[in-house]
Amino acid sequence: MTALEKALTTIVATFHKYSAKEGDKFKLNKSELKELLMNELPAFNSKRMDGAEFQKIMNDLDHNKDNEVDFQEFSCFLACVSMGFDEFFRSCPKRPEMQAPLEEALDVMIETFHKYSAKEGDKLKLNKAEMRELLLHEMPTFVRGKIDERGFEHLMKKLDDNKDEELDFQEYAVFLALTASLCNEFFQECSDENNRKR
Repeated sequence: MTALEKALTTIVATFHKYSAKEGDKFKLNKSELKELLMNELPAFNSKRMDGAEFQKIMNDLDHNKDNEVDFQEFSCFLACVSMGFDEFFRSCPKRPEMQAPLEEALDVMIETFHKYSAKEGDKLKLNKAEMRELLLHEMPTFVRGKIDERGFEHLMKKLDDNKDEELDFQEYAVFLALTASLCNEFFQECSDENNRKR
């Protein structure tokens, strides 16, 4: 498993580490989300957010207003956090040490993007050749050693929000959020299947 695949696994595992504590095992309630943020994203902990700040985060994440955060809402949140980290790291002369596995996973996502985007052309965007190479080398479990050209072209068109035929970090982060959601669905199906076998 590559570092990027491990990062996606870490995102799913971290979510379920906290969502399984009480109530719906596939959603984070307020206390589970707060505990996750404090333990797994120490950047939030360093600020010591008050109740109002936390409630704002919860309201922003909880798109369907059910007072819980499902995996899709969580992965969108992490995509936004990774965009903030990316912007911060580009302006920071010395990269800070990541303290928790979830932060490390976000760092791997950022590092992987720049490893490929820096190869040619715009250093802050992935062109088609760079994205193809990233998929083949960093996500072999997903592409199984080859890329269907038609599917790849469709993926690029769907992700390329601004239609410049390249992916910026935001578009890449959306791709990884969607991929993490697929990993989560697989996890849930395996979990359901294991429960049925018991």
